[in-house]
Amino acid sequence: MEKIAVIPIRSGSKRLPKKNYKLFNFRTLAEIARDKCLASGIFDKIIISSDDPYFKKLINCNKVDFLQRKSHLADDNATTDVVVDFLFENFISCESILWVNSVSPLQSVEDIKNCGLSLNKAGIDCVMAINTLYQHCCISHKPINFNPQNSFEMTQNLEPIQRYIYSCMGWKRDVYVKNRKKGFKGLFPGNLSLVEVSSLAGMLIKYEEDFVLCSKIDEALDFISKVNFSNHHMSKQRILKIKNIKSLQKASI
Repeated sequence: MEKIAVIPIRSGSKRLPKKNYKLFNFRTLAEIARDKCLASGIFDKIIISSDDPYFKKLINCNKVDFLQRKSHLADDNATTDVVVDFLFENFISCESILWVNSVSPLQSVEDIKNCGLSLNKAGIDCVMAINTLYQHCCISHKPINFNPQNSFEMTQNLEPIQRYIYSCMGWKRDVYVKNRKKGFKGLFPGNLSLVEVSSLAGMLIKYEEDFVLCSKIDEALDFISKVNFSNHHMSKQRILKIKNIKSLQKASI
């Protein structure tokens, strides 16, 4: 049975219009997600699913395919559980589906791989990517992990908050479909595994300023990677040069 990654793409977006069509440092958000899923090497199939057949052109190899959704499954009222129902109805032979969110372009290949591998473990039925926060937190102005009457705790001593970040989430077919047929209304039936991912994976693009900020971070990370590679290459050349000098010195003695 196949292990599938699905990259859902909506044609519409109210907060940042046409964000899935915009180039994010020379690639669209969907292309970035597709390439990282391919690089992870853990999926039998990668599905790009959208209400716009325009994204069918992102098929670039036999591991990538396109699934068109009807408009009502991609509008503002479409809930995640209904879309997941649709996916399992269309991929009846799949073992699991990992939803890879294209609006998290800074999540790494390793982030995706860790989520996918966690989903495939025995005894795990579904996964959600999280960031663990050691911060003082409140809900409706009420503290949830600290007592304001006590001395102000050091953050490392706080009970951590596990924040859902939605960059990746996934389900095993058997447990999900069985529970939905029984009337389960939630999104994560069975044993849910919370998978710690990078803080960058938690940066989701919802507004224009998010798009700009994430693209600049991506540029900076690419620059740092190139500098580190260059320094490593130069270090190897220096070592070889020193070895050559020592060899010449020995030969001249």
